[in-house]
Amino acid sequence: MSKKLLTGILLGGAATAASWAMLPTSKRNELREQAANKLNDIADYVTDYALTALDIVDERLAEMDNAGVTDNLKAARQKVKDKKDQVIDHLTNDDFDAQTAAIREKLSKASADEADDDDIVIDATSEDEK
Repeated sequence: MSKKLLTGILLGGAATAASWAMLPTSKRNELREQAANKLNDIADYVTDYALTALDIVDERLAEMDNAGVTDNLKAARQKVKDKKDQVIDHLTNDDFDAQTAAIREKLSKASADEADDDDIVIDATSEDEK
């Protein structure tokens, strides 16, 4: 398949080059002018299409601003900033050594209370059978 495609491209290119060489200069200039005009028309069409799309996007953004989206974004941004400040304050100002010592003390008391009852009892009988 790829060999046939490559052969077709090469033969088509050679035929186009031969046809171009056989054309008179006036006809070549006319074809160049027609191609340039078509390219300009296509560029104008694409530009108009892009400008229309940008106008639509601008209208939608204006509608969204009127709906309070900007205010909502500012409020969300402020909430995130406040939460960030709270987390930074917690990480920099809290005394983790004292908190860790308190947790260790509670755990040691809990493990001392449970030292008397090391067995785990699993009873599969229901209350009715007892």
